Amino acid sequence: MQDDFLESLKIIGSKPGLERLNSKLGLERIKFLLEKSGRKWENVPVVHVAGTNGKGSVVTFISNILSQSHYKVGTYISPHLIDIYERIKIGDINISSENFDKILSEIKPYCKEAETIMDIGSPTFFEVLTAIAIIYFLDNKVDVIVSEVGLGGRLDATNLLNGKAIAITNISYDHQEILGNSLEEILVEKAGIIKKGSIVSSCVEQKLTNLLEEICIDKEASLKLIGRDFNFIEKKIDNEGSVFDYKSNDNFFKDIKIKMLGKHQIANASCAISLAETMIINGFEISESNIRKGLEKSIWPGRFQILRNKPMIIVDVAHNIAGAKSLSETYTSLFANSKALLLVGISSDKDLKGILKEFSKISKKIVLTTLPPRCANINTLEDIAKKYFEEIYSFEDPLEAYDFSMSNLYKDEILLLTGSIYVAGYILKGKGLFDS
Repeated sequence: MQDDFLESLKIIGSKPGLERLNSKLGLERIKFLLEKSGRKWENVPVVHVAGTNGKGSVVTFISNILSQSHYKVGTYISPHLIDIYERIKIGDINISSENFDKILSEIKPYCKEAETIMDIGSPTFFEVLTAIAIIYFLDNKVDVIVSEVGLGGRLDATNLLNGKAIAITNISYDHQEILGNSLEEILVEKAGIIKKGSIVSSCVEQKLTNLLEEICIDKEASLKLIGRDFNFIEKKIDNEGSVFDYKSNDNFFKDIKIKMLGKHQIANASCAISLAETMIINGFEISESNIRKGLEKSIWPGRFQILRNKPMIIVDVAHNIAGAKSLSETYTSLFANSKALLLVGISSDKDLKGILKEFSKISKKIVLTTLPPRCANINTLEDIAKKYFEEIYSFEDPLEAYDFSMSNLYKDEILLLTGSIYVAGYILKGKGLFDS
C-alpha cells in the first residue's frame, strides 16, 4: 500500500497546475536531498537546456542523437503531458511506477528532516522529482544526463547538475513575476546554468547576443550563436516534416530530415546538432549517421502533432505568446487553405489577450474551456475572446468542450487543440487520443 507521502506526490502530479502552487526557487533543498542519499552527481556528463520555448524539442533531439550513438541516456523533462512518469526516462523507456515509488520512499525521511531545518525547509514537488530523476539515473549508471530547466535557470533545481554542453534556445516573455520584466533580466536568469568551461549553443535573438556574450566571457565559457557559428538552410517544410541543410564551423550536412513540424523545429534541431558537436569535443563519439538517425526519429508529443487525419486533429501546447506566434505561423504555412476550429484553455498567469489575438489569426471560431486551479476562468476568456473571434462557445469541462467540438466540426475542418499543456493532456488522456 502507498503511504500518504507517496499518494500526496502522485496527487500533485495528476492534478494539472498544482505543482506550481507554493513553489520556491533555490538549490539548497535539492542539494540536501542528494547529499543525504549519498549519491555522487558532480562528475556525470550533463547536457543542460534552458530557454523560453523549444527546450523539450532540443532535449528530445539531442537525447535521440546520443542514444543513436549507443550511449545510455537519462532524460529529464517537464512538465508532463499525460502522466508523471514520462518526465524521467532512460533511452525511450519511462521510469516504472515501482522504481519511482522505491526512490520516493527512500528520500521521504530526508524531506521530513529538511522541514525541520530553518535554512532549508520543505522540498517542493519539482525538487522531489528532480532528486528522483538524478538518483534513478545515477543508480542505473547512465553515460550522460540530458535535462531541461524547470523554470528560469539560475535557481532551478536542475542547476545542481554540472552542465558542460549548454543550450539557451530563445528568450521571450514568460513568468515575468519570477524572472523579471525585461528580456535582458530573463536572459540573465536562464543563463545562470552556464558553468565555467562550458560550451553554450544558442538561438537567442540578435539584440540579446551581446549580453549573452558578456555573460559567457564572465563565466569563462564559450558561445556558439545561430547565424554566426552554426546555421541552417530551409529546403522543404510540409505536414510530414522538414528537410534542411546544416552548416557550422565544423560540419556541413545536406538534407537533414526531421518529423517535427514547423520552421522553429529546424532551429531547435540545429541547436541540437551544435550540442552534439560540443559533446564530440568532450570526448563522445557521434557520427553524422547518428545525428541524422537521431533527428529523424525524434517526436515531441503535443508539439504541432497531428493525432488523427479524418477528421484532422492537431495538438500544440502553445502556452505563451511566443508559442502562440510559432503556432499561427506554422499553421498558416502548412494549412493556409484549411479552416480550423480552435479548442483552447490558457493558464491564468499568461498573456491572455496576446495569446488569443495570435490564435485569431488562425480562425475566428473558438471553443473555450478551463481546468482549475491553474487555468483562466471561462468568463475572463470570453470577455477577451469577444474582441477577436466571431463564434465563441464555452464549456467548464474540457471533455465536454472536446465532444462539442467534434460534433460541430465541419467537413474538412481541422480541430486544433491548443493553449495550456494541462488542458491538452487532460483531454488527450480522457479521450484516449494519445495512443491513437
